[in-house]
Amino acid sequence: KSGEITYNGHLLNEFVPQKTSAYISQNDVHVGEMTVKETLDFSARCQGVGSRYDLLSELARRERAAGIFPEAEVDLFMK
Repeated sequence: KSGEITYNGHLLNEFVPQKTSAYISQNDVHVGEMTVKETLDFSARCQGVGSRYDLLSELARRERAAGIFPEAEVDLFMK
């Protein structure tokens, strides 16, 4: 069999898997009183976009050009 392996349309040599996924241990130090949404929001804000800013800007531009308007709360956690 032959073919290409891609991640969100990018070939494996075009992205760094370590920057697109993370391991979170069971021994989480987040506040237990936070909801799942609050915990994910907190984590996303701590990580920031870092070196992915250019990629995310281009993605947003292409989405707008294609008439794709993601739901804001879902989009926040997917990027």
